[in-house]
Amino acid sequence: MDLSEFSTPPARILIHDPGDGAALAGLTAEGLAEHNFLDLPAGARLAAEYDGFRAALAERVPVVALGALIGDDPDFIAEAAANPNLMFMRDSSVTLPWAPDLYIPGRLALPARAREPVLAGRALERLGLRRAFDFRDDEYLEGGDVLPAMDGGKRILMIGFGVRTTKAAALRLARELIPGEVDQVIGLWHDPDLLHLDTGFTVLPNRVMLAAGGMFHAGFLIDERRALHPIDPIAHAEALGFRIVTCDKADAIAHERCNLLPLGEGRYLAFEMPPSLRGELEAAAGISIACLPGGEIAKATGGVHCLTRPVYR
Repeated sequence: MDLSEFSTPPARILIHDPGDGAALAGLTAEGLAEHNFLDLPAGARLAAEYDGFRAALAERVPVVALGALIGDDPDFIAEAAANPNLMFMRDSSVTLPWAPDLYIPGRLALPARAREPVLAGRALERLGLRRAFDFRDDEYLEGGDVLPAMDGGKRILMIGFGVRTTKAAALRLARELIPGEVDQVIGLWHDPDLLHLDTGFTVLPNRVMLAAGGMFHAGFLIDERRALHPIDPIAHAEALGFRIVTCDKADAIAHERCNLLPLGEGRYLAFEMPPSLRGELEAAAGISIACLPGGEIAKATGGVHCLTRPVYR
């Protein structure tokens, strides 16, 4: 049974609506770098994009808002008022389709986002999940750098590192999770121009991968015995028989081209993409992609994958 993220329907998806708090309204041009925004979004248009995204998501899978779970928590109220990145629920934790009762809290390097994992953890625990362990010292990990997949019956965590997530965190995941919850960890050192792995890479059904051109420099594989092997990530995937579909790196960054959200049964959400790329992916992977407006949200360096934390319990 394939329990990859791309093939497993979530039981629900955890989100944070940026309208639940005044953080975006308080964002200024001077604060863009602090929050890693590419540009100042137009508030009304971003709100409309998010409403459209939330409605499309709710048509396909049950949705639960962070505020509905911990809205009376003073820490949540303060964070929703000050942190415009709180809407990117992907980064603050990791969940595994094949271990639905478990979550791994992230450890975010950006000071303005450091409190997000605490809030996400409180919400996930109210949904019945238990915390696996906490990162420490030089171990930093953001959920946008983690893609759970299976291949040949092996449970694989693909971990992007080099910008926000550290190699030390990838190694810690291997120590903690192999062999009980994971069979292999693949570390992918990605281009520093791409904030997270999901900005420029995703795995699709039918052994298809979508990657921004020139994204990867090197990587490693940690096997079931926790032995580490250096690899070239793309060459390794091609040797296993994967087809690599590429897109322009600058386009991936500006428009979140690779940031696709799988909802199981071959269904995907994405921000608007060129018809030629959409058609190629749908034909090669045997999927359907519903495209949504997202230009204002993308100014915050995030896409539909970033906005969501799937829960499989």
